[in-house]
Amino acid sequence: MATSTAPQATTAPGRPASTPRRDLAVALAALWLAGGLYLDGWAHSHVPELETFFTPWHGVLYSGYAALAVALVPAALWRGRPAGPAPDWVPAGYGLGLLGAVLFAAGGAIDMTWHTVLGIEVGLEALLSPPHLLLLTAGTLMVTTPLRAAAARRAAPSPAADLPILLCMLSATGIAAFFLSYLSPFTDAPAAFDSYGDGGPTFGLAQYLTFTTLAVAATLFTWTRLGRIPAGLITVVVAAASIPNGVFDDFEHLAAQLWPLAGAALADAAVQWTAARRPDLTPVAAGASIPLLVWTTHLIGVQASLGVAWPEELWSGVVVLTTLAGMVLGNLSRRPPEQPPTAGPPSIV
Repeated sequence: MATSTAPQATTAPGRPASTPRRDLAVALAALWLAGGLYLDGWAHSHVPELETFFTPWHGVLYSGYAALAVALVPAALWRGRPAGPAPDWVPAGYGLGLLGAVLFAAGGAIDMTWHTVLGIEVGLEALLSPPHLLLLTAGTLMVTTPLRAAAARRAAPSPAADLPILLCMLSATGIAAFFLSYLSPFTDAPAAFDSYGDGGPTFGLAQYLTFTTLAVAATLFTWTRLGRIPAGLITVVVAAASIPNGVFDDFEHLAAQLWPLAGAALADAAVQWTAARRPDLTPVAAGASIPLLVWTTHLIGVQASLGVAWPEELWSGVVVLTTLAGMVLGNLSRRPPEQPPTAGPPSIV
């Protein structure tokens, strides 16, 4: 196993460390929350007469929040015998998750008031509603807790340690993709249409760049915390970005959503190969291989199901441009080389 070159988080003195089993419970509860979000999104797009906050779909969403909040409560409180200062009860990496739980509760109360006064939003308005954006922020803090906890205890690679990380990034990426669903090229397949949307191919290009940033950023976020990219992470991230949003249009362009998983699996293999030989180039390899392989296979799926309407210069340019953008993001995530110590104070010229 190659030695990591990225900075590692350390557990503060006196702070307990979580366990993979505890992190798995949190990650499973996070999936409940994310699933409830998509179920509620489906209701907003398929039930136009929805005019109340108190719906079965909100019930699933907020029960998922309750399960996740309970999973985040420090074990010392459950045992009823906490010792020492209150901050020391919280496992390393769980503090932001608990903050997110408080913010989510506040966001839920604000959201209920907002709906009562202004009604139920549909379409883009629902995704940009300030209470919903507060819930997005709070939920992201909560569901990414297992990743921060694994980084804090410097978890060694293993199936047991990596499973909560993969599941929490599945939820985190899926939640982000939900709020960016109006820009998803996976579900819209813009390359199949000459005059797509108000901006034509220009809007389609913006979609490819947006979801390139999402998939690459989610992968590199994990890299910056762990100093490595767990096997299978890229496939998990791309699956979360591409498949769940299909609930809004009843999976109209399913091939454009499923074919990218083949590219993601190839990107996973390429990144693991690079990490074993040149670990310092791991983030660059991730940034380049994700768009190169994911969008190539996505376009194959579009061609097989709908036919690519864009000219060769445009669809091939999308692949090249997003690959270059991913490489830039990956290079920005590389650790700068260590500088040798100087013999004395620097001179001023």
